[in-house]
Amino acid sequence: MSKRSYYRRILIMILVASIIYTGHETYEYITDAIPDRINIKADSNEMYELDIPAAASVVSADSSVSVINNNLCVKTNEKGKYKVNVKLFGIFNFKSIDINVIENMKVIPCGYPVGIYLETDGVMVISTGEVVGMNGNVTNPAENKILSGDYITSLNGISVNSKSQLSFLINKYGDSEIIFGLNRNGKNTKVKVKPVETGIMEYKAGIWVRDDTQGIGTLTFITENNKFGALGHGISDVDTGELLESDKGVLYEADVWGIKKGENGRPGGLCGVIQYEEDSILGEINANTNQGIFGNINSKIYDDIGLESVDICLKQNVKKGKAKIRCYVENTFKDYDIEIISVDKNSSNGNKGLVIQVTDPKLLRITNGIVQGMSGSPILQDNKIVGAVTHVFINDPTKGYGIFIEDMLASDM
Repeated sequence: MSKRSYYRRILIMILVASIIYTGHETYEYITDAIPDRINIKADSNEMYELDIPAAASVVSADSSVSVINNNLCVKTNEKGKYKVNVKLFGIFNFKSIDINVIENMKVIPCGYPVGIYLETDGVMVISTGEVVGMNGNVTNPAENKILSGDYITSLNGISVNSKSQLSFLINKYGDSEIIFGLNRNGKNTKVKVKPVETGIMEYKAGIWVRDDTQGIGTLTFITENNKFGALGHGISDVDTGELLESDKGVLYEADVWGIKKGENGRPGGLCGVIQYEEDSILGEINANTNQGIFGNINSKIYDDIGLESVDICLKQNVKKGKAKIRCYVENTFKDYDIEIISVDKNSSNGNKGLVIQVTDPKLLRITNGIVQGMSGSPILQDNKIVGAVTHVFINDPTKGYGIFIEDMLASDM
């Protein structure tokens, strides 16, 4: 083969690789830029602006959804689900978008500090480790059998609900092999482990576990049918980072007695205690999701907050610029000035679609910005609820992320 032919072949291979790479990147860009689902209020004549490449076009097969210059508008006052198709070069069906027509909802934006007690289904495994037996031998009896993130739900067929109960049962049945019932990634399984005798009538399986979780957060909203949403993000285990599997818990009143200001590299926090008395119960938690915790609220809280409901603001109507967050850092509800500096309505990270910055001098003086415990503080713009605060920037406590309100309400829409 001549050098000329060799170099020509190399150039062709580079060209083909470049075309494949460009095609893949274009595909990824279009996929990320076009949402899978869009919420539009019924009969609102609102236009949803789609950011799509010139090579793509949107086609609707239903007269209830009109397309104007690749932007969507709903012409119906009936709730329902519709579809539009995205075509490449007007020929190839590339992607379908679900259009979810919803009623105009109102919720009460709260900003109220609450105590959260989340009950896990079984006890969560943090890790396994070595134990020293009475004979001095070092072993790891649960290694590669029970894994970090597993939930121990039973032992020899007996339901397990707490660390203390688990320890008691291991000591009771530890002289022989034990059958552990596990929930692993949503699936039930069983494993056998032989505990190690570490003392007289004392046995250990080498398992580090954690059970119920509690802490202080912020109540975001209450709906007209007595449902609530809080936090704007799920409650995860501090060691594994995994979302805690729980569909039950209790919402309590919380007494915030102080604030630790945030600093660059060191997030601050609300300092307080949870009022665990029965007459301090505000509601029940029935879901812990990536978009927050949700449940039913009781009537007691309406007397405490005395706030009015507002319309929700969908993603397409959220604007960069001035807004407010509602907080309870001065022993009362107050709205503080912020700036919405980024709006990503197609964000793949559901609770980081907004970037905000605290600009209110008074709130900056009290907290230095966003602190732990403020997650869930409602974001308001033009007297509508836009979303909720979810995270603080570690290296700049004046800035943080937020979730869109429609993503928090998605399960109800």
